[in-house]
Amino acid sequence: MAVLAVLAAGGLYGASEWVIRRSHAVPLIPVAVPHDATSLAEGSRLATLTGCKSCHGDGKGAIWTPVDWREGQVAPPPIARSAARYSDAELARLIRQGVTKERRTVFIMPAWSMTYLADDDVGRIVAWARSLKPAPDDVQATTWFGPVGRWKILTGATQPSVVADPHGVAKRPADPGRYLTQVLCSECHALTEPRAHDGNVVPPLAPMAASYTPADFQRLLHEGLGAGGRDVGFMGTIVKENLHALRPDEVAAVQRYLREIAAK
Repeated sequence: MAVLAVLAAGGLYGASEWVIRRSHAVPLIPVAVPHDATSLAEGSRLATLTGCKSCHGDGKGAIWTPVDWREGQVAPPPIARSAARYSDAELARLIRQGVTKERRTVFIMPAWSMTYLADDDVGRIVAWARSLKPAPDDVQATTWFGPVGRWKILTGATQPSVVADPHGVAKRPADPGRYLTQVLCSECHALTEPRAHDGNVVPPLAPMAASYTPADFQRLLHEGLGAGGRDVGFMGTIVKENLHALRPDEVAAVQRYLREIAAK
C-alpha cells in the first residue's frame, strides 16, 4: 500500500508538473506604451478595475489566504519586480493571454476576460506597471500547488490562463458598454443564463441589469449594494476592491448594453 501511495503521488506530481511547465506557442503582439501623465493615471484606474491591484497587493505582491498544504499557496508576485524581467510585448501577452516569458501558462490570473482588453488599454496598464518601483517590503513568496491543487489542475477544475488568440480591438470603443461587460464581468457572469462559479450560482447579467433602475445600478457598481440595500455577497467585495473605479457614464453604458441584450 505504501508503494502504491508513493507511485500515485509521484504520478500526480509528474502529470500535473507537465501541465504547469508545458510550453505554449503564443506569438508576441507589439503594443504602444504611452508615457504621459494622463495615460499613466488611466492605466492606474484600469489596474484597479481589472483587479491587478487587489490581487497583487496594490502592486507589492500578496499571499492569498488561507494557505493549505492540500491546495497550495497562491502568491501573486510584486508587479515591479516581475515586470522588470519582461519586454513590453511579453508583459502585454502575460496580461491578455496568460503566458509567461518562458511561454508557460499561469493559473488563477483571469486572462480569459482580460483577453478582451483593447491594445491601447493594455498599453496603459503596462505603462502603470512600469511606473512602479521595487520596495524592501515587497512580498516575494511563490505560488505552489499541493496534492488537491494539482489534482484540480489535472482534472480541469483549475483552468490554465492561456488564451491562444486575443480578442481585443485596437482602441477602446467610444460606447464602452459591451467592452466593459466583457472585460470586467465575463469572468463570473454569462449574459442570459445562470453560471456556476467557484461553487456558487451567479445570476445572468442582462435580466439582472434590466431589473434595476439606473440609480440602483449605479449604487450596485459603486457601493456593492443591491436594490433596497440588499447584500450581494462576493459581488460586494469585487465592487469595493475593483468596480468602484467605474465612472458614472461607464456604468450607464454597461446597463444600456445589457438592457438591449435583455430586450432581444
